Amino acid sequence: MEEKKKKQAGKAIRIKWGSANNLQALFANHLFISHGGEEEFYLIFGELTPPIGFSEEDLPNEIEVRPISKIVISPTAMRNFVRAMSVNLKKYEEKKQKKGR
Repeated sequence: MEEKKKKQAGKAIRIKWGSANNLQALFANHLFISHGGEEEFYLIFGELTPPIGFSEEDLPNEIEVRPISKIVISPTAMRNFVRAMSVNLKKYEEKKQKKGR
């Protein structure tokens, strides 16, 4: 995992991520982001399963996204998240474009 160094009172302290191997992987195809108060952002990940096997006239008027995870992060973490997502999305799109040629 990524390692970083932070300085606290003049001393460099290494920050090391532990293993994420034992975390359950959840699939999300929807994301709701909001902010509350002055110091937190809420990222709510959800899954939407489209209605299958209905005729057009029997389709429901509304389908619900099933929330599967809620993460609360600080503004600093949100800035880092947005930056990391932008970099990773750009790499993904460049890789996909090269495969499409």
